Amino acid sequence: MKRRRLALTLRQLRERAGMSAAEAARAVEHDTSWLSRIETSEVRPHPNDVRALLALYGVTGSQAEAVVAVARQAKQRGWWQQYNDVLPDWFVTYLGMESEASVIRSYECQMIPGLLQTEGYARAAIEGVPVPIRATEIERQVALRIDRQTILAADDHPTLRVVLDEGAVRRLVGGVEVMRGQIDRLVQESTRARIQIQLLPFAAGTGFDGSFVMLDFPPLPDPYPDPAEARLVYVDTLAGALYLEEPAQVSAYSAAFEQLAAVALGPRDTRDRLRLIARELV
Repeated sequence: MKRRRLALTLRQLRERAGMSAAEAARAVEHDTSWLSRIETSEVRPHPNDVRALLALYGVTGSQAEAVVAVARQAKQRGWWQQYNDVLPDWFVTYLGMESEASVIRSYECQMIPGLLQTEGYARAAIEGVPVPIRATEIERQVALRIDRQTILAADDHPTLRVVLDEGAVRRLVGGVEVMRGQIDRLVQESTRARIQIQLLPFAAGTGFDGSFVMLDFPPLPDPYPDPAEARLVYVDTLAGALYLEEPAQVSAYSAAFEQLAAVALGPRDTRDRLRLIARELV
């Protein structure tokens, strides 16, 4: 997320300075495409280049040093980069953001969210994707999915709110025993602090055609000139991902999530229903 936050900050600071991307790039002896790739977070800028851009935009002193510090952090390798051999580029971006989020809101209409999957469920889900995966990659994908969950093990783990469609729990991924173990995991996790799981039952008569995740980020410490939005929406697709950051887009998904949560079962009723579903598995 630091790379994405940095990119958005540099773009907004340039716009505040009243400069076009072409003008700014020429002023620091680069071409427009170079700056465009930085502002869309396609490349990590060198801290010296960031310092030159900030000086051009009139940002100096402690604010400039705060931005340069974030630029240095953005160049550091994340834990997930050990899985680069099985990670598509678009998901690398998401993992970086997920690891820095303070609140994660997830609506799932098909599958159990990756942060809550058991190893058995994760393996069965990966094996069952419509795009074939080589057998040698499956265990690496499973290990990656389990490693992601370490963010929930920390004392200061993010708040996690999940609205889970009943169809995702009823879908028999990996067989009866795998699903019983997975449902038991959901029940256990839902009793932890700052983790809320709500089941959206079939009887609610409503739903949303498409899973999505909303990520909230803590503000960067002063004196960072942080004009970036503190929330974005992530939508996974078969061949990539969408990152929605425009206020109208974020507002629409925020309202949708809260409406779904309002008609879903509360946490205690959710645990009761999950236990019932587990008993019904044969």
